[in-house]
Amino acid sequence: MSNQKSSQTHEETILSEEVTQPSPTLSAMEELEKLRSERDEFREISLRKVAELENFRRRTEQERQELIVHANTKLLQKLLPVLDDLQRAVESGRNSTDYKALLDGVELVFNKTLQTFQDAGVVPMPTVGEQFDTNLHEALMQMPSEAPEGQILQEAQRGFMLGNKVLRYARVIVSAGMPQSANTDAASTNLETTGNSNASAE
Repeated sequence: MSNQKSSQTHEETILSEEVTQPSPTLSAMEELEKLRSERDEFREISLRKVAELENFRRRTEQERQELIVHANTKLLQKLLPVLDDLQRAVESGRNSTDYKALLDGVELVFNKTLQTFQDAGVVPMPTVGEQFDTNLHEALMQMPSEAPEGQILQEAQRGFMLGNKVLRYARVIVSAGMPQSANTDAASTNLETTGNSNASAE
């Protein structure tokens, strides 16, 4: 009787432990739910960061455009007096036959315009007599000349620098050096001259 009672108590203890022990399936479901919650949280954070980055990019672009407009406005305000001078020069030219005075007026307007650009940091680049540089110049053509090969002979369109940057490339005509035939003729002439001088000396 005692043994039977002891066995029954043992079985009840085992059953009690099985009931109180967490179910493996339930633990896995809770872990899965936790992972889903973390995933949703990370997704929300990611979407928020993307939105913040897009807003920052849009704001930066807007500020950049406003800076460009502001800079252009200041430059245009400086150019308006030049436009006024050109208008006066045109009106003066219509009512006058004094071309010298008209030329002087146009030259004055040109110098004033050039000064306005120089005040903004825009300066013309040197060309004629300089060595051709692909970083500064655009060659329209090469032509034979007594100047060294690669030296700039003529300026077709002036180039301008803004600080250390090219605002517009200078369009130039470049020396191709002396033609080969001219070099040969010159050498022959020198030899003939030398020969004649030696003959005369004898």
